[in-house]
Amino acid sequence: MDLANIFGNLAFILIAASFMVKDMLWLRSLSVTASFASLFYNFTITETPLWTPIFWNFFFITLNIYHVTNILLASRVLAFTPKEIELYDLLFSSLSPLEFMKLNKLCTWKKADIGDILIKEGERVESLMLIYNGCCDIVVIDKDTKKQKSVAELKDGQFIGEMSFLTEKNATATVIVHHPTEFLTWNQSELKSLMSRNPSLVFSLQKAMGTQITDALKSKKITQDSPVA
Repeated sequence: MDLANIFGNLAFILIAASFMVKDMLWLRSLSVTASFASLFYNFTITETPLWTPIFWNFFFITLNIYHVTNILLASRVLAFTPKEIELYDLLFSSLSPLEFMKLNKLCTWKKADIGDILIKEGERVESLMLIYNGCCDIVVIDKDTKKQKSVAELKDGQFIGEMSFLTEKNATATVIVHHPTEFLTWNQSELKSLMSRNPSLVFSLQKAMGTQITDALKSKKITQDSPVA
């Protein structure tokens, strides 16, 4: 295989690779590299350069470099607190810093004391919450005794109200603060509106919440018919 065909195949390989990445900076960068490889191919594959694909590859390179520059400039001016950096590394590393900034702008940091009720069983849940530091009990009403019983604990890095967020149904359990807790809260409708404009947020949040739900169902403390807040 001659050099021209190597670069021609490389261009298509890089294009295919760009479809497999979710980070926008990587996607743009792979697209630029693929266009350069395609330029070489179209300049050398025939005696006369193929000017139509060459022109369009120059256009795609210019467009993608413009977007890469904007992404890099935006990343440079972003400033996160140590708490936000910790959350980013723990749960949201699949997002670009700019996407995380958008998510972060919508949230409110709050604190709750022992005994505070964050979600009540049977009621509509307006917010999605994420524990930064603390501990909460998931409590349900026992069908036999009609008394409250704790079925699980939620700790650092875990969501509160994730089932209601995903299903849009009322809470299936009550969440009571067990130790002083600091948490983030997002208005559900505002967060879903942001997610509709940023598909990568959907992937990141669903992955984090899906892992939590799976772990809860596998836990010895929760059977499959037990509610998860």
